[in-house]
Amino acid sequence: MPPRTFALDLNRTSNYVCQSCIASIGRARPNPQPWLARNASNSARAARRQRAPMTTKQLEEQQAQRFQEALMREAQKGEPAEADEQGPTEKLDINYFNEETEGQYRRLRDGAEFGAVSGGIDSEISEAINDLEQKMVQTIEMLNSMEKIGGSEQDKAEELRKQFKKILRDKYKGKTGPEGESYGVLRIPGFSGVRQRAVANLNSFLARDSVVKGGVPKPKDLFDCWKYYSAARSALATQWSNVPREVWDFLWMILSHEGEGVENPNRMHHLYVLAKDMQAAGVVLRDSQQLLAIEAMFLEGWQEEAIDAWKKAVVTLGSKPETLKGYYELGVRMCSLHGDTERAMRAANTLLKSSSPPNPRIMIPIIRALAAKEGSAEEAWEVYRDMRTLLGDTMKIEDYDEVIACFLAVNHVEHALQAFVDMMFSGPMDIRGKTRLPTLVGNHFFLGKWLKRLIGAGDLDGAYKVVVFLANKGVAASPIQLNGLVGAWLRTETADNIEKADKLAWAMIKARLDFVELRRRAAAMDQPTRFIPRDGEPAPEEDFICTTRATVETFSLLAENYSARGKHDDLEELWTAFEMAELGPNSFMINQIIKSYTESKGPQAAVAFYEQMTKKRHVRPDAHTFIALYNTLAVNRVAKRDQQLEADDAIVSRQFFQDLVKSDWKFDSVDEYTYLPRTVLFSMLKAKDHAGMIVAARVMKELFNYAPPEQLLIELAAGTATLRVQSKRNVERIMEASRLIEGLIRKHTQVFADLGGDPAKMTEKEKENQLCAVFEELVLVKAHAQNAERTAVNNILATAAEEMGVYDIVFTRDPAVIRKYRKVMKDRNVEDDVE
Repeated sequence: MPPRTFALDLNRTSNYVCQSCIASIGRARPNPQPWLARNASNSARAARRQRAPMTTKQLEEQQAQRFQEALMREAQKGEPAEADEQGPTEKLDINYFNEETEGQYRRLRDGAEFGAVSGGIDSEISEAINDLEQKMVQTIEMLNSMEKIGGSEQDKAEELRKQFKKILRDKYKGKTGPEGESYGVLRIPGFSGVRQRAVANLNSFLARDSVVKGGVPKPKDLFDCWKYYSAARSALATQWSNVPREVWDFLWMILSHEGEGVENPNRMHHLYVLAKDMQAAGVVLRDSQQLLAIEAMFLEGWQEEAIDAWKKAVVTLGSKPETLKGYYELGVRMCSLHGDTERAMRAANTLLKSSSPPNPRIMIPIIRALAAKEGSAEEAWEVYRDMRTLLGDTMKIEDYDEVIACFLAVNHVEHALQAFVDMMFSGPMDIRGKTRLPTLVGNHFFLGKWLKRLIGAGDLDGAYKVVVFLANKGVAASPIQLNGLVGAWLRTETADNIEKADKLAWAMIKARLDFVELRRRAAAMDQPTRFIPRDGEPAPEEDFICTTRATVETFSLLAENYSARGKHDDLEELWTAFEMAELGPNSFMINQIIKSYTESKGPQAAVAFYEQMTKKRHVRPDAHTFIALYNTLAVNRVAKRDQQLEADDAIVSRQFFQDLVKSDWKFDSVDEYTYLPRTVLFSMLKAKDHAGMIVAARVMKELFNYAPPEQLLIELAAGTATLRVQSKRNVERIMEASRLIEGLIRKHTQVFADLGGDPAKMTEKEKENQLCAVFEELVLVKAHAQNAERTAVNNILATAAEEMGVYDIVFTRDPAVIRKYRKVMKDRNVEDDVE
């Protein structure tokens, strides 16, 4: 560990030291004060003399105030070189001392000796360096000796020398940042011991070869950099002067990185903290660092202080060509967010009139700030017009979207509509202030394009404002457009948006019920009728009266949401409204009601509702309907079951399967094709209906062209309960099931080979037949009937097939019946012929 040192700064021209000072220095102190053991600043010593303790909030405010004052001083000072040139002309005489032993001090010769003593490295590091130097000297001497021998030894020495140089060049060339700057070997000296472990970890991070590899920090570099630096800050604060400028710049380069594919969400907070630490260490911020530090201060909540620092930097940062653009762009953004639009406009004009290539898009923050002010919408519109003129043909769709979002956010829908018209039509078309919109704009097709773009961008509230505005202009949105908005609101799953979706959907349902009532009255009267909404009562104050009628999709969206949230009473009310709407029930609504009845009223009510809808009202079910029916079984709902429940569920499951076969429906997706057979087989397995499982698998093979995959076979062999809890026993059961299925597959593969087949050239049909055979043998193993006579098994299967109503499909294999009940899935080739 380097000797402890301190510097005594005397602002005088004489070398005289008073006798009392000499006596105090020479006197032995058994317990020296801690601030004598390190380089303590005047401000630190003054802080220690304060007797009254400060709260955490006061400390933070004091530190923030010092940081802000330092930034202002940096802005006024400019470059460090200029500051040195303008420094004091009077030369200071400084005496340095070193504490040799406890209480004993020695005066150092000059500043060079003080720098050597105070900047010394740790003893263990010094020893390692000396050892490395000796090895390098020995290596060079060995190479020189080999070269003197000549011949092959000389060639070998030359090759080794090239490799040695390459290793040194590649290993110790340092790190290169994104801008190509080189940082060399990075290390913070002067910290050692167990208590300085955090600094050692930071040094280890800085020494990594993988850090900033290729000049671009990786996400792990950002995370680890802040992790190790934040942990070492308290230790570094005791000796800020030991941190080299190169390390500060390297930390800044990493923490300030904001590139593509690299997320740095806490970038400004990290820079704010780092900049304060650099100011505390007396490190002069570079111009680019000052700009980022001011922006970080603004985003951390010190807005007025950041703007003051920005104003004072106009002489330095605002006058240099390399920082002029960034300086004024930062001013425009900060002043606009702070509400000082006049100053923002002046900064934008200065930037646009400068010799640097102007970017007119810097006016977008001004448009947003002006539009948010009361009575300045027209001024914001004029700024938009100026920006559009400056951009010309280079104005992009994204620029229009920004402007439209600015006006929609503050409910200036008319200006937003005009900007959208500018984007859609090349020729001038002014629609502001008109009570009736032109035909090209005043139609639901144009409205649909705008709504689609707003919903796709996630501006749902803006889309609703557009719907209300155009409805008051006589342009009603189509049901599919409002259904899209309702669905987007519901998908956010936030309370406010769900409430908005519910309100709009029920307004559409009310419009549908009013239409049905008008149609019913018109049919009952000979004279033409005029419909008055809400039975002649005055309409309450609302955003608008929705005239767009609900469709089946509207009811389906609400039904799915109510079912997922368990709002069974609201779903019951929705079903009543659905019947009154005279739209005709569909399978999706029925499925939601079945699931709701299963949870709220019980499985009997759910099955009764299904019977009523399919048998009496002739509603065609789908695959999800039967999935919902199988989920009403006790074996799928009750954790603890008895034999009577299993026997009852076995009977009911066979009835459900008969309806599944005889109903006219088709597969719509691969998910249905995968999940429905799995639900059927697992339900019968839990009910211990092994004969029904084999019959159902054979039927699905004929009608669906379905063969149980190997993964499903393993799950069936292990049981569903083993997959819910990842315990040691469950994992063992999965392994046992895997070994069982592998053994059965090997057995059938050997049979196939004995019959003259080539297992390596099995067709897809042969593989499916093999999986079906393995499945049936697995079921016999589960039923403990693997050694039963084939005739007895066939008799049991025949009885089950008759009860399930599929005997002519499984045993007689009537081609006409199979063709009649075949379920064809989209995007899947199913043979039309029957073997």
